[in-house]
Parts: sequence; structure tokens; C-alpha cells
Amino acid sequence: MATMLAPANRYHGLSNLQMDTLAIITDTSIDEVHAAHKADIAAWMREQQLRNHPDLAVLDADLDRIAERH
Repeated sequence: MATMLAPANRYHGLSNLQMDTLAIITDTSIDEVHAAHKADIAAWMREQQLRNHPDLAVLDADLDRIAERH
């Protein structure tokens, strides 16, 4: 169910019923479902930025390397 909701929730969000249902079937809390939803949205937004601006992928890799050094 979570896989089916992922594309739609990125555009329309999750309703309270959907979050409650996901929490029940995954044996987690609604707060954990909400946190996972926010993390998914953040990762998806980053993917969209990289898709729209492929040059950012090179910059992102460089920044990751710099961050790993410190």
C-alpha cells in the first residue's frame, strides 16, 4: 500500500485516514509515518532538482566529498 501511495502523496499529501492505515499495516506510529513521508518528499524533491539540473549532480558529488573530509 505504501508503494501505491508514494506517487500520489508527493502531489496530494497523505490524509489522516491514509496515515492511520499505513501506521496500522506497518506497525508504526502516525508520527513515524509522517516523518517517513516528509523524508520521502525531501528525497523526491532533491531527485527532481537533479533531473531538472543535471549539472547539480556534479556539484552535489563534490560537496559530498568535501563533507566527508571534515
